[in-house]
Amino acid sequence: MASFKYHAVPGFGEECREKYGFSDACIIGNRLVVTGQTGMDPLTRETSPKIEQQIAQAFKNINDLIIHTLTQEGHALEVGRTGWDYVVKLRAFFVGLSGMRVEARENMVKFIKKWCPRHQPLFTMVGIESLPFPEHLVEFEVDNEWYSWLVSLLSVPELLRLTS
Repeated sequence: MASFKYHAVPGFGEECREKYGFSDACIIGNRLVVTGQTGMDPLTRETSPKIEQQIAQAFKNINDLIIHTLTQEGHALEVGRTGWDYVVKLRAFFVGLSGMRVEARENMVKFIKKWCPRHQPLFTMVGIESLPFPEHLVEFEVDNEWYSWLVSLLSVPELLRLTS
């Protein structure tokens, strides 16, 4: 049976964990699942009213959470890599998508290309009625492959030792 390791980012993530009982990220075997990252800055709790800034902040929040989780687990990213280099699937939920479809899609493409220049993650964009906080217009969830991080960080002799 897989063991679960839960993580939350400092600020709003830790507050939600304590107040509401949910976490930002969970390691399940070889996977890291990240959920509920909006366009709000988790330390200042500020949210821009502009969708482009909310999308940019949500991308940053995902990156920071992946790095935070890896650091908490005692792992380091490869030099020159970001948390987004290991994202396999991105799900983006937009409040009122039908009224901003083109702007949302163009911004998502722009930020996917910025944060994922070495690969093309799976991507789903969904319109929803609302999010728990009325100022939030976008929320991301991502799946990451944990084993791919481990493989990229270990040398061939280390891998052979682990698999024998």
